[in-house]
Amino acid sequence: MKKITQLLEEFTPLIARVAATFEANNSLREELMQEISLAVWRALDNTSNSTNNAFRGDSSLKTFIAKIAHNKAVDHVLKEQRCKEFSSTEAIEHSEAHDHTFTQQDRALDLMAALHRLDIKYRQVLSLQLEGFHQLEIAQMVGLSEAAVAKRLSRARQKLASIMEY
Repeated sequence: MKKITQLLEEFTPLIARVAATFEANNSLREELMQEISLAVWRALDNTSNSTNNAFRGDSSLKTFIAKIAHNKAVDHVLKEQRCKEFSSTEAIEHSEAHDHTFTQQDRALDLMAALHRLDIKYRQVLSLQLEGFHQLEIAQMVGLSEAAVAKRLSRARQKLASIMEY
């Protein structure tokens, strides 16, 4: 297996996308990325005494790291909600004229803003699907049945579509 630092470097884009999906504030997003990286480091460290979170090879390394990232991100969001640190001025707001021409970057920002408005249970499965994971992999990561994931994805897409309607 590669060195942990090489693996972290390789999967930094995945970690960054997960963090961006769950956290809109730049400084809190950076903090979340550090928490995720530390959790991945600990899980991959062979000298660690804890084997509960160790990589056993039951899934791909990408799936394992994505699961850690999503679990840390969900914990982060729940912690932030309990602390009530979100303010209306930090929320992503988007207003546009009807004749505005969208670029690819504008659409990506709109998608991220809409994802942030979804309930966490929908945001989690939808962001995993956007990362390219199949329903069975998502089910294993979040601890649901494949049918429950399919239903949650369907509802998430419906809610996302209604949010993004203009």
